Amino acid sequence: PHQRGFDEWYGIPRTSNETLFTQAPGFDPSVVDVPQVMEGLAGQPARNVADYDLAKRRLIDSELTERSIDFMRRHAESAKPFFLYVPLTHLHFPTLAHPDFAGRSGVGEFADSMMEMDHRVGQLLDAVDELGIRDDTLFIFASDNGPEFRRPWRGTAGPWSGTYHTAMEGGLRVPLIVRWPGQVAHGRVSDDIVHVTDLYTTLVHAAGATLPDDRPIDGISQLGWWTGAQPASAREGFLFYIKTELRAAKWRHWKLHFVFEREPNEGTRHLETPWLFNIKRDPKEETDAAMDDGWVRGPMRRMIMAFERSLRENPPIAPGAPDEFDPARTDKAQ
Repeated sequence: PHQRGFDEWYGIPRTSNETLFTQAPGFDPSVVDVPQVMEGLAGQPARNVADYDLAKRRLIDSELTERSIDFMRRHAESAKPFFLYVPLTHLHFPTLAHPDFAGRSGVGEFADSMMEMDHRVGQLLDAVDELGIRDDTLFIFASDNGPEFRRPWRGTAGPWSGTYHTAMEGGLRVPLIVRWPGQVAHGRVSDDIVHVTDLYTTLVHAAGATLPDDRPIDGISQLGWWTGAQPASAREGFLFYIKTELRAAKWRHWKLHFVFEREPNEGTRHLETPWLFNIKRDPKEETDAAMDDGWVRGPMRRMIMAFERSLRENPPIAPGAPDEFDPARTDKAQ
């Protein structure tokens, strides 16, 4: 992160399931690095802080929260604006709660970890209030995907089907909660669509900055909707890819599946005729609605064709490209 625009960072470079590595029979640290908790400052090499093992896994979210509060305090005291990104590790597997929360729920480690996550978010909100920056802070709570499908760490998507790594509603639909006193009305609830790429564009506009004009920007600003200037989301749909394969398209409250996969361990079905689901009538995506709602294929196809055309006109920037990559340059020396 400190090589990608952040002034400082603390955390893990990859994923929490690596905490299972060192306890696995046959684990050999001579052929693979022991997972690490790391920290880094801009302009300096990152350094290892501690082994990321099962004991550390129980502590990491408390440490992330403490360091986040310290970061906010330092900037609030100097009256400097800041951007803080806090990717708590819960509820990624293994879901092992802090010792203070272990056993608290009475129904297992997963629920204990959920209670801890709720507490950590509360600590961050309390800190914002105590630092006197509540009215000038846009606070966003969101998740990056639906529940895990592996047991014993399996979560639930409530009334929806599927897990992450699928195009089912249970894999795609996650909460997005926004607090900005005086700007975002209290208590509003909506089922409209926001895509994760919209957060970048929305935050740029909220900060009064301008977007780059030398490349397409996938995100759509939702600031007008959040602040009440617009009645609904600025986005009507999005496409879902796994790598370079288009799996599904969602538009308003319909989903069109080209490749159907209810759960990752059930395999994929490449459909000769795409299946269409009306999510409001059929939240579990069980009955093809093509006969009743076939008209929505038109706008969905136009959305797909427009995106595919944009990929041909502006090929995606390759993974690993430097921050200063200039898509307008055609030489390969970048």
